[in-house]
Amino acid sequence: MRKNYQTKGIFCLEGSWDNDLQKPSTIRPILELLRMNYKIDYIYRDCATKEELEFYLKKWTQTKYDAYPILYLASHGEEFSICLGQHDCNLDDLAGVLQGKCQNRIIIFASCSTFDTDKRHLKRFLQQTEALAILGYKNDVDWLKSTAFELLMLSEIQENEFSGRGIDAIKDRLIELAKQFREIDFRLLLSKEVAIE
Repeated sequence: MRKNYQTKGIFCLEGSWDNDLQKPSTIRPILELLRMNYKIDYIYRDCATKEELEFYLKKWTQTKYDAYPILYLASHGEEFSICLGQHDCNLDDLAGVLQGKCQNRIIIFASCSTFDTDKRHLKRFLQQTEALAILGYKNDVDWLKSTAFELLMLSEIQENEFSGRGIDAIKDRLIELAKQFREIDFRLLLSKEVAIE
């Protein structure tokens, strides 16, 4: 049973999955499922260049988009980076754009191996952006399985408030959910954990 928390909108930026434009791979249908079944609103844009990504990230941090505190970055990835077609964007670049603008927001890196880096780099990103939490994968993941996981993850995130106790409950729920997807090396880092260390 769903609690009566106000739903948290999703701001999704998706990179190109394939050079062949006849293959229309996209995660957009899971956003539609969430909207139809749980009334979770979303904004969706595709990004083929670093400039497009930075443009939309700056939009996301504006007050008018406060109802969309979940940034869902869906793209190819590699260590400490996301890949947009021919362009790579490392997390330091993203942190520069989002510097100090992500309070009470969560950033999901739905990209292979972005978290396959020294944890200190992820902590630095979290501290610079001031996000409540960052989520991602440490390994290469199967597209369909990871998309199924992300559908469930985006639903689970709705169950608690974006507060101190709420984020702890979200973390517990997502760790349990990830156990059902053993081949996915899912990671989650909270700002409150970084502040303690």
